[in-house]
Amino acid sequence: MEIFKILGAQCLAVESVEQIKEYISGLIKKGQGGYSVAINAEKIMMYSRNAQMREVIDNSLLPTPDGAGAVLGMKWLYGKKCMKLNLPRSVFELANEKKYRLFILGSKEDVNKKAVEKLFERYPQMIITGRNDGFFKNDEEIVELIEKQSPQIVMVALGSPRQEIFSFKMSSKFSKMIFIGCGGSLDTLAGKVRPVPDFFRYNNLEWLFRLLRSPGSLKRIKRQWILPVFMIKLLFTAFTKKLFKR
Repeated sequence: MEIFKILGAQCLAVESVEQIKEYISGLIKKGQGGYSVAINAEKIMMYSRNAQMREVIDNSLLPTPDGAGAVLGMKWLYGKKCMKLNLPRSVFELANEKKYRLFILGSKEDVNKKAVEKLFERYPQMIITGRNDGFFKNDEEIVELIEKQSPQIVMVALGSPRQEIFSFKMSSKFSKMIFIGCGGSLDTLAGKVRPVPDFFRYNNLEWLFRLLRSPGSLKRIKRQWILPVFMIKLLFTAFTKKLFKR
């Protein structure tokens, strides 16, 4: 897989689930650790405005497409076919197939516990060495726990951008582990949040479904204002690139 830059932010051109599974398996075989960043319009816009997020994205081994922004960026800027990837699900499937050791970190205690139960039901061969909710007092507490459990992959559900920043910090302490941000995946597994319907998912409209589900959320509404600004910047960049190629 190649890495391309969308308005400065790097992103892997992922064309299939099997492709990302092979890529992660290759990292584990080589003992090469790292962390994921879900690349979407919001992250791409943060890249130019937030120095910390810029460093996190620049050093990510798995900057994966996570929205229409990344998919359109690949298509308009590079003519590349790219899929919106459900990375957590792909990793759960891979861990079950290859019997990789997982640690599940994040969300509330009841959600974390229920999600782990559901994972065992769905993936009978899965190996989960440990788990912990996302309300820990300090990073050192988790470092000791992860070190003791020795997983190969740590699933991190702390919300964005906290989970990416946390994974970035942890990657320097655990050079052979892979940290995968899994956002609201644990809430969905535990049945606390309704999964995004296929229509919205296949048409890259997850953001619209979430907005319709909680229209009164001021924070979510403010975040969606990023989308038209992003689209204007992307269109301008794509147009300028084509213009100067002639």
